[in-house]
Order: sequence, then structure tokens, then C-alpha cells
Amino acid sequence: MRKLLLAVLGACALLLAAGAPASAVEARTAAQPAIIGGGDATETYSFMVSLDNGCGGSLVAPQWIVTAHHCGDASSGRIGSTDINYGGEVGQIDNVITDPGTDLTMMHLTQPAQSAPIALAHSNPAPGTGARLLGWGCVSWPNCQTPETLQQIDLSVLDSSACAEGGGGAGDVCISGDYAHSACHGDSGGPAIVGSSGNWTLVGETHGPGDNGGECATTTLYTGIAQYLSWIDQQIGS
Repeated sequence: MRKLLLAVLGACALLLAAGAPASAVEARTAAQPAIIGGGDATETYSFMVSLDNGCGGSLVAPQWIVTAHHCGDASSGRIGSTDINYGGEVGQIDNVITDPGTDLTMMHLTQPAQSAPIALAHSNPAPGTGARLLGWGCVSWPNCQTPETLQQIDLSVLDSSACAEGGGGAGDVCISGDYAHSACHGDSGGPAIVGSSGNWTLVGETHGPGDNGGECATTTLYTGIAQYLSWIDQQIGS
């Protein structure tokens, strides 16, 4: 989250991975929004990525991860596990490409992952559509505690204009939220998905708060995947 990133960096690492040991806080200083009011993941998401810089991401092809530009660089990602420290497979990252002028970044893996990638949206879901958010960030705010187990929460898609104050455009995805149900620090770059178990589609990448002053406990702006589909496909095919 760009706006969120600036606020958090100004407050140092206290907000980024609060509730973890000091060494873990330092290791996750790039982390931005996670899940408040959700619960432990009800399934293993083969495409879910925990980057070693504290951000989330989504495996969209055997050698490609989609995440947020404001997450910065990462050297590796744990793919397809609900535990931030164990399980799944660890892929090494050798290249990072950002679509200029956007918060959308793709990270290339040195070797193809064995985990199944997620399908990409060709259009944005209509307002009122249920959407699921995934992440390992704060489960409470402002007293942040971070989990080891992947969290999920089911919320709703709003009209994109509802996140205009946070910098969202017509092609982005705005997700509902309030004080007790929201994305929060630690979830940047992670997915907003629609569908059902075994049939998920990536519709957004966590960008920042939907308003112009919130941090957590607010609507959340997701970079819309559909509007950048041709660019993503171009990188995968390159």
C-alpha cells in the first residue's frame, strides 16, 4: 500500500509486524495490510505466497508471482502453505518487473513451482460479489498481533468509486471493510479472490486503504488484475 507504506515507515517497524519478536519485526519491515476479523484458512491455497520481505503474493504461472511494487524486492517466497514458516515449497526470485506508473509488480522464479497457479480475472467482479482476502498480517488494530497461520475473511466488492479517496480508479477493485473486518498491515501484495474451493480467480492485489486517512479498519483498495491482464500475459510469455 503506497500511502500506508509511507505512514508505516515513518513509525518504523512497530506497526509492520507488531506482536512478533524484534528480529521478526526487522525482517518484515516491508509488510503492509493483513486480516482483521477473519480466521484460520479453511483450505490450502496452492497459489498463496509468503514473500521473505513480509509481503504476500500470488502465483500466477509456474515461474511468476504477482505482488505490489511498494513491497520492494524479495529474494524468495514460500508457496502453497498456510504456515508462514513451514510447508509448501520455497522458490528463489531472480528478477522483478514493475508496470511503470502502477503498484503492480511481477517476480520471476529461478525454477518453475510445482504448486498450481491461480486463474486471472478478465473483468472486475460486480459490486455485491463476495470476495475473499488472504494474508498473514495484523489480526487486530491498533494493537497489532501477527499470526503464523494464514488468515482469510469473506467480504464484498464495492463500486470502485468507494475507494477513490485512497487513489483507486475505475479499473481497480474496492473491498468492503470496517473496524472489525478489514485488511491491515502485513497483507500488501496479497490476493483478493472470487470463486469457490478449487476454483479461485485472482481479481486484485492488495494496494492500500480505500479512504485517504485510514490505515486498517477501513475499505481496502486492490489493484485490479483485469485491467493489466495483457501486460501480465506479456511478462509470462517473455
